[in-house]
Amino acid sequence: MLYIKFKIQDASKFEDFKRLYNHMVQVRQPGFQFDDEGPEFDWDNMTKDEVDVALKKLNTYLDEQVEPEKYRCKALFPDYVNSFLKTYLRAEYENFDLENEPDVVPIFNYLEYSFEVDMNNLKKTNKHMGIVEFSTANYPFGGMERFIITLAAYDLKPVTCFDGYNVCDFSWTSQFKYVSIIQSKKNIFRIFKNVFIKDS
Repeated sequence: MLYIKFKIQDASKFEDFKRLYNHMVQVRQPGFQFDDEGPEFDWDNMTKDEVDVALKKLNTYLDEQVEPEKYRCKALFPDYVNSFLKTYLRAEYENFDLENEPDVVPIFNYLEYSFEVDMNNLKKTNKHMGIVEFSTANYPFGGMERFIITLAAYDLKPVTCFDGYNVCDFSWTSQFKYVSIIQSKKNIFRIFKNVFIKDS
């Protein structure tokens, strides 16, 4: 099983991340489909004010059908996550002349579909630490970098991961940059034994 251990820097943001995690679990269920049924209204028995409110809801629903992932992204990414990810994207593309604000929807699309893993578990291991566990039958599986950056956007700073090949420690050199340091084989066996054998 793959995992990322992270430092919880803000407990309320961990709760926000749980909403995104649960969404990622949901969209990976076999046969999952988004609910695309529109709102229903009893137009004949509504006051003018109720009709005005209903029309706004209907317009919002129709807008969401054009770019539904944009609205899911807006609903699930808090403002501070959007801000962090836009700054990250600006730093990533600093050599490009971006005419508009960077778009975080591609990162959201990656979390929904391109990150080809099953989300197995998310939990706190103590007050200040947590772990997210996932598995995959696909190598490569979309890579972990954007997921690592997403965790960082929620103030869940990744410290260690197992990527399917190596156990690595993260040394963060800036808000967005990190170096992966592969642990020794002796340490890998000890961690494998503690994490997987002990839990089975």
